[in-house]
Amino acid sequence: MAGAGKNESQAPAVSGATLWPREEAERLRERVSSYEASRPVIFQSGFGPSGLPHLGTMCEILRPSYVRHAFGKIEPSRPTRLIVFIDDMDGLRKVPENVPRREEIAQHLGQPVSKISDPFGCCASFSEHMVGLLTKFLEPVEVEYELIRSSEMYSAGRFDEALKLILEKHQAITAIITPTLREENRAGWSPFMPLCPRCGQVIERRVTAYHVERAAIEFVCEKSAGGVAGCGFSGEQSVLGGKAKVQWKVDWALRWYALAVDYELYGKDLTDSARLSGQILRVLGGNPPLGFPFEMFLDEEGRKVSKSIGRGVTVEQWTRYAPIEVLKMFLLQNPRRARKLFLGSIPQYVDEFLGALREHANADEAAQKSSALEFVLQKNTPRRFNSDLSFGMMMNLVATLGSSDRDFIWKYLTSYDTAIAGDAETEAMARTLIECTLNFYADFIEPTKQAYAPTGVEREQLQSLVEFLGEHRDASAEEIEKKIYDLGRENYDKPGKIFPLMYRSILGQERGPRLGAFIRLATPARVLELLDATLARSA
Repeated sequence: MAGAGKNESQAPAVSGATLWPREEAERLRERVSSYEASRPVIFQSGFGPSGLPHLGTMCEILRPSYVRHAFGKIEPSRPTRLIVFIDDMDGLRKVPENVPRREEIAQHLGQPVSKISDPFGCCASFSEHMVGLLTKFLEPVEVEYELIRSSEMYSAGRFDEALKLILEKHQAITAIITPTLREENRAGWSPFMPLCPRCGQVIERRVTAYHVERAAIEFVCEKSAGGVAGCGFSGEQSVLGGKAKVQWKVDWALRWYALAVDYELYGKDLTDSARLSGQILRVLGGNPPLGFPFEMFLDEEGRKVSKSIGRGVTVEQWTRYAPIEVLKMFLLQNPRRARKLFLGSIPQYVDEFLGALREHANADEAAQKSSALEFVLQKNTPRRFNSDLSFGMMMNLVATLGSSDRDFIWKYLTSYDTAIAGDAETEAMARTLIECTLNFYADFIEPTKQAYAPTGVEREQLQSLVEFLGEHRDASAEEIEKKIYDLGRENYDKPGKIFPLMYRSILGQERGPRLGAFIRLATPARVLELLDATLARSA
C-alpha cells in the first residue's frame, strides 16, 4: 500500500472558501427571505425502512445537514429543522436477503412495513427495527435530526387536507404521471393506494371511482404494492385517517407540501422523480424545495457502486478502517461529481484528512471558521495532528514489524517522530489510526503477502543494500533513498525500476512508501532482518 513519507505534505481535499454547502446556504437564504422570523426553515431527507441503512442513507442525511450548518452561520437567529421522513406506510415489495424468518415475512408482501412483525423479534414491527438500526447508525456522526413517520402522519390526519386536495386534483396529477409509464401500466393508474380492509395490503390496482365531496374512493383489491394478487374485496373507502396512501412521486410532493420543505437532496437516479414531484407540487399550489441530484459512487473499475451485488464500501467497513471524520469529509466533497469509493481508496482519504487537520491547526481563527473541517470535526475529535506520518506509512510499518502489539508499534512510531507523544490530541489521533491500521492490515494486506525469492541478479542488488545499511546504521532517510536510487541507476535503464524488488523483498507486496523515510521508521536493523530472510530463500 502506497504511503507518503515524512515531510511530504498532503494537500487538503476540499477548499473551505468554495464549499458547496455555503453556496447552497446563500441560495436558501434568498428563498426564505420573506418568511416570518419565527418560521423554521425545513430540511428533509428520507429513509425507507424496508431495508437496512447504508452509505446512501448517510449521504442523504449528512449532506443536507452540512447545508443546514452553513445556513445557521449566516442566519443564526432563524430556526431550522432537519426531518428524516420514515416511509413506513410503504408496502413490502421483497424480503431483504439479510433478515431471518424470510419465508414467514414473505407471507406479508404488500402490507405496510409498520404493520409487519419484526423478523428479529425485538421491536414492535419490521419498520421499527430498521428505524432503531438507523438511529444507532447515525450516532457516530453527531447529526441533529428529528424522525417523522409516514404511518403517524397519515393515521393522525396530518396529511388529510393535502389528501383532499390531491383527490380534487387527481385528473391533473394523473395527466402528469401516466405519460411516463409503460403503455400497459397507464390504464387504471391512480394517485391513491388504499389499504384493503380485508387483507391489509397496500393496493396498487384498481381504483374505480373518486368521490371528492366525501373524500373517498371506490376500489377493487386486485394487486398489491408487493406484486401479490389481491383478495378481491371491492367497496368504497375514505382516503383520510390512514386508510390510503399515495403513490411514490405523489407522496414525495405530499411531504413537500404538508411539511413545507425548503431543501432536499437526492440521488441522480431520482432526478426524473424529483422533476415530476415538483410538477405535482405546483398543481397543489406549492413551491418545490431547493436542492440538486448528487452523483453516484464508483468502484475501483469506474462502475456504479451497487449494494445489492456487493460492490462498494459499507459504513461498518469504513469505520473499521478509518476515523468517522474521514467519512464525513469524503461526503463533503463536491456531490455533483462521481467519486471512486472502494476499500483500497480509504488510506488515501485518511491522509487527505490528516493533511487538512494539520492545516486547520496552523491556521488563524478566521481561517479555521471558514475551513472545511468546521463541517467535519466532532466533539471529541482531536484538533491537532503534529506529525508528518501518513496512514500509508503506518500500515507499512505494521506490515514490516509483523506484530499487532500496540505498545511495540507505538514505541517505533515515537522513536521516529517524538511529536506524536508530545501532544495529547496528536497521541489520541495516532492511537486511533493504529487500530484502523491493524484492522486494514489484517483484512487486506496480510492475506495477500507473498514471500519473495530473488533471482541471482536481484540478490546482488539486495546484498549491496544490506552492506550499506549494516555499515551506516545512522544513515538519514535521504542518504538511504539516494543509495537505493544509485542501485537503480547501476542496474536498470530507469532508476525507479528497482523499487518493486525492494517492496517485494521488504514488505511482500508490489507497492509501498518512500523507502528512505520508511526504513528509518522501521529501523535499519529490522529491515536488515527482513532482507536477510529474503536472501535466504532460493529463487
